[in-house]
Amino acid sequence: MANFDGPGFAMVDGYWIQTKAIDVESSTDISPYLSRLLEDCVWNGNRAIVFDLYWDVTKSADAKSEWRLSSVKLSTKNLCLFLRLPNPFTDNLKDLYRFFASKFVTFVGVQIQEDLVLLKENHGIVIRSSLEIGKLAAKARGTPIVEFLGTRELAHKILWYDMSRLDSIQSKWDEAGGNDRLEAAAIEGWLIYSVYDQLQQ
Repeated sequence: MANFDGPGFAMVDGYWIQTKAIDVESSTDISPYLSRLLEDCVWNGNRAIVFDLYWDVTKSADAKSEWRLSSVKLSTKNLCLFLRLPNPFTDNLKDLYRFFASKFVTFVGVQIQEDLVLLKENHGIVIRSSLEIGKLAAKARGTPIVEFLGTRELAHKILWYDMSRLDSIQSKWDEAGGNDRLEAAAIEGWLIYSVYDQLQQ
């Protein structure tokens, strides 16, 4: 079984998030970690996986922007996986393609529409079942403005959690060590998951 043996972090509601960061190379088998995420989301009952994508943008000779997926963050109620992807992509990323194509789970994110388009146009990756959490919140609360909020603002509106801990971590993101970045990733994933959970009730 894949071990999420990175640092663990306690959330304000008492949940403990275990993390794993992987620099994916051609020989790296990410499938056990993806399977562990699937098991955890089924165990938690709502079959939701929170995702966030990070992109590298380069200008080609004709001044056209080229987008390449550089990192993926995947979270469940108890786990957070951060994958730094190779350039160019390697065959082992087929596991990631299949993972995103699953109809078995719903991939939940904030402001994901552009990401979904970029995934398909630049890498041929299609997420079969996705949910924009802001749209769900706007409909559930009858407040259209929340559809356009970022993670922290949305979580504050729905959960009323103090966001200062996340602010302090993200303010030093550029110079922060790996553990600070993983903590920020774990908190953000947990916040979106908690918002989704709250809206499902």
